[in-house]
Amino acid sequence: METQNSKGLRNTDNAKRIDTIHYSSIPWYTFTRHTHVRHFQCKNSVPKFSFGKYSKDKLCLPIAINVHHRLMDGYYIGQYLKEF
Repeated sequence: METQNSKGLRNTDNAKRIDTIHYSSIPWYTFTRHTHVRHFQCKNSVPKFSFGKYSKDKLCLPIAINVHHRLMDGYYIGQYLKEF
């Protein structure tokens, strides 16, 4: 996979696959809440995970998870995080 300098999101065919999970990281900041900008005219139910700044003092890694409630509920998110 090639890394590119770009402005904005790259909406490639791979990003539109139904077996995709979007991951992002903001390692400079800690957060208690994070949401993603959405384009509601596009059909998009891809789960989105964002990670924040890891704190060694508190053993804390902020994680924001955005999923479509009709496709996944808290039980499955919990199962995923157990494996994490």
